[in-house]
Amino acid sequence: MRTLHTQALAHLRATIHQKVILPDEVWKDFAQGWTLVTPAKNEYLTKVGETERYLYFVEDGVQRGFHLVDGEEVCVAFSFDHSYSGIVDSFLTQTPAKYYLQAISDSVLLRLSYHDLQGLYERHKSVERWGRLICEDILIGKANREVAILSYTAEERYRRLMIQSPRCIQLIPQKYLASYLRMTPETFSRLRKKVKDL
Repeated sequence: MRTLHTQALAHLRATIHQKVILPDEVWKDFAQGWTLVTPAKNEYLTKVGETERYLYFVEDGVQRGFHLVDGEEVCVAFSFDHSYSGIVDSFLTQTPAKYYLQAISDSVLLRLSYHDLQGLYERHKSVERWGRLICEDILIGKANREVAILSYTAEERYRRLMIQSPRCIQLIPQKYLASYLRMTPETFSRLRKKVKDL
């Protein structure tokens, strides 16, 4: 487990350094707060009404964020290897979550508590800058997704996903991807065949 933790931290540091270089002394302090967790397939990390206490970094596995609309699950986000995860709005505001975070495969995650992150922000300007840049990326991603859902045809949404996140097709069950793209599984299946045949 210690080796896995060390490996995950190395991947976390490499991901962070794509945005901000943390000096060794800052990294040492930063790394101490991250703990390893291994949720099983279908395990909930956060449920509606719970406050998101952690920011996650995915070492392995796939997770989905979803909420219920008239009893139907609607997927709003996915996370997988070497990306961040969590119910972001709940985490940032420390208020009850409005949707669920669930592992859809056995997963290996690092997690950092809200309290520990705030302390790191106070101590290290470079960590605070990293946090700001991550929030900017999330905001831009949400805005682009909203435009796609409201303005693009089903085929355009499918093609956009294929270009931006081709791994999704292999990693995530079709019914969840269809929900994320706001289409029926039948439409998703038809588009997958059509685009493959082109």
